[in-house]
Amino acid sequence: MRKKIAFVLSITLPIVTIAHVPTANAAAKPMPKVGSCYNLTKADVAADYSDIAPINCLKVHSTETYRVVKLKANDLAVDYDLEKAKKVCTPWKGSSKFLNYWAWYIPNPEQQKAGQNWIRCDGMIVKDYNESTGDYIITTWKGKRLDFR
Repeated sequence: MRKKIAFVLSITLPIVTIAHVPTANAAAKPMPKVGSCYNLTKADVAADYSDIAPINCLKVHSTETYRVVKLKANDLAVDYDLEKAKKVCTPWKGSSKFLNYWAWYIPNPEQQKAGQNWIRCDGMIVKDYNESTGDYIITTWKGKRLDFR
């Protein structure tokens, strides 16, 4: 019985090896940077992580990163909830006559596998907010930076 199994394995293994062509892993996106601008939709804002690439702040955008905190190894971003994120993202330094809303993001699964462990805090301007429905309209702007740090 052992010889039959060994023989079947020796025939099957090369076929499996030939059929399975390993794909190259793409490098994880780099850690975000303070001052980066994004044009995020309402759905993007609500997501746990943002795979949207930063854009030139001279273009129309809806959010600006005001804080990125690299976390310690025993403090995992995936364990963060709103209460923990508030401690990292608020209060921002100074005051703003524009900023009235913020969102936070953690590394995507690919970045987490690469060892990234951070919280990104983005400021935005919400023009209208309905507290009963949770609906909001994000203001976009062009060329200007938020007035806080």
